[in-house]
Amino acid sequence: MNLKVKIKQYGFKNSLIRAIKYLLRRIAGVQYESFYLMVNHIDPKVLKHQIEQYDYSDVKELTYEDFTQGDHTVFTPAKMQLIKSRFETGKYWAYGVFINNELAYSTWISFNKLNINGLEYDNYKLNNNQAILEDSHCHQNYRGRGLHTKMNYYRLKKINEMGFDEVIVIALKENKPAIKVQLKSGFKKNKTIRLLKVGPWKYISEIK
Repeated sequence: MNLKVKIKQYGFKNSLIRAIKYLLRRIAGVQYESFYLMVNHIDPKVLKHQIEQYDYSDVKELTYEDFTQGDHTVFTPAKMQLIKSRFETGKYWAYGVFINNELAYSTWISFNKLNINGLEYDNYKLNNNQAILEDSHCHQNYRGRGLHTKMNYYRLKKINEMGFDEVIVIALKENKPAIKVQLKSGFKKNKTIRLLKVGPWKYISEIK
């Protein structure tokens, strides 16, 4: 866990909370997290204005091979196995930005089950008009360039072109920058989801 990176991302107070949760997870095997489930009802006119603010000539749809290029310390073997399995399901699409032949940013659209911190959340069933924004990653060398906002709009555009008009995303409660980006992109907090996991046992609850 890179402390300087975490403090920059979460701020000091939330970084302290993250550190305590990290120790609980590593030492005691206890995982406790709170998330916001956020919803965006796509307005094509608003989205058109948002899209026009950015240049998308550097964006491409990713394949598994794209994740194997460049800095091999970014994704762990377990993460690479997850990425491979996503492509195999046919229910995930990945998009990214390459800078200097390096994968600077990657992000996903999903039509699969909702995941809470890597755990399938069976209580939430996607409607026929819903898609999920999932698992964005910006290489630390390229943070602060507005890539998250840019790619949020891009994914909303792709989802709308596929015929869907409602999008959901899960945001970690302490991740204020990510929440700020989602609010800017038109998402609204719908409910809070809490996860408690002790060893193999898990409990997920919703709070309106």
